[in-house]
Amino acid sequence: MCCIQRYTNADFMLPNSNMPETTTTDFHLDPDIYTNETNYFFSLLGPRFDVANQSMTRSLEKKFGGVWKPIFIYSAHPGPSFMKDNFIVLNGRAKKIETALKEQIIYLQEYEDLNREFLASDLVQEIIQGLLRKQERAYIYPFTTAFLETNDPRIFILGPDSKVAKRFDDKIAQYLLFQELDLPRNRAQVFATRDELLAQTDTILPCYISASYSSGGNESGLIYSKEMLESFLGRLRDVNTAGPFLVAHIFEKMVLAPNVSAFVSDIDKTNILTISDQILRGNRYLGNVYPSIASEKHRAVIRDVTEKIGSHLSRQGFRGLFGCDFLINQSGDIVTVDLNPRRQGGYACNLLALQTRDVQLTDYELECALNKKVHIDWKEEDIQYQGCWAHSKIKPHEAGQRITQDFQIGDLPNTFQHAPSRYEAIFYAPRSILIDGYVGYVVATDVERERVLEQVNKRVSELIAANLL
Repeated sequence: MCCIQRYTNADFMLPNSNMPETTTTDFHLDPDIYTNETNYFFSLLGPRFDVANQSMTRSLEKKFGGVWKPIFIYSAHPGPSFMKDNFIVLNGRAKKIETALKEQIIYLQEYEDLNREFLASDLVQEIIQGLLRKQERAYIYPFTTAFLETNDPRIFILGPDSKVAKRFDDKIAQYLLFQELDLPRNRAQVFATRDELLAQTDTILPCYISASYSSGGNESGLIYSKEMLESFLGRLRDVNTAGPFLVAHIFEKMVLAPNVSAFVSDIDKTNILTISDQILRGNRYLGNVYPSIASEKHRAVIRDVTEKIGSHLSRQGFRGLFGCDFLINQSGDIVTVDLNPRRQGGYACNLLALQTRDVQLTDYELECALNKKVHIDWKEEDIQYQGCWAHSKIKPHEAGQRITQDFQIGDLPNTFQHAPSRYEAIFYAPRSILIDGYVGYVVATDVERERVLEQVNKRVSELIAANLL
């Protein structure tokens, strides 16, 4: 096990490298990475998806033979409990603040921003070129493939087509698709620019606004006044600043927020994996609880919507995992609110739950990414987890707190194999200051849904109180 060190790029340069020597980055790589017989792939998944990295490693070894190891791309400095043999901390925005504060911070990027920073990194490109001297391909395993486009055929993305994912990651494109497919949806309108939006302030309020590229409740929210609207616009990332914007009617008296995870394996071939309910704090996503308590009537709508969206995506060349979010109100109305053309927050739990039913999800993902024919002979009812599970990010309400310690308690795969059980973790380096993001993860399994949900919510609150100052 290695420890964090501070390196300059000059400490790890290939011959004739033109890498800027002034940039400093925290990273560690096997000293013989370019000459040993191990194959490497890059993982852009955060530490709560560590079990997915293990599963994809097994899938790559099964498919290609040999020994495979991930190079972890982190957005913040990992604590000793999550230190890896091969990792890079890649976060230019956080780096500027750390330099000014002379402190380590947690300021997690959106996954799309991480993708762009990854491709733009001189250090990453040097490592890729070094690996390609001994490997036929350099593989990248991301949370989302949006904004992860490359023209180098030797760089292979383990996920859906990047251009298709980017197109349908856009909230406006999603809403237009919902209209085209005549799906149950909320009332909404599109404003092309921020000026057009501001000019109509008096007529649209109150409303729910979403920027084009937002996920997990970030860069979207309820707006009740012009001041709130101006504040919202002032916080947007560059990718969202100019617009367009989706302005929706407020869906009142919401009682449930189901989520579906599904897999597209071929044209018009969509398999439902899991229907769960989201754990939300306001409009911010924290986690999921399984199974969903949506009625059979609502489940039928969810399946129908998902299959229609899956068929449309399949005809655009999309293959792999996607999901959809729904809202249900007290009157029983259901609306489709989000399409997630990517892996979702419940990815690790869905993967482990499926393994208890002898379904190795990463095997299917890898085959689709390689453009191979995938034969799926299981049905939704045959692959459901025989119990209940819930997971949640540990996300404090306020910024500015320090982590007191990092740790892992329990074994995450074992949590699903032997219910009731629990897994808890704080990921990042002790003394790190939280600016934005989450710091850890709680997962629990049980035989009763309400008990597992109560347990996760309680432990999140207790861990925040005990481990952040």
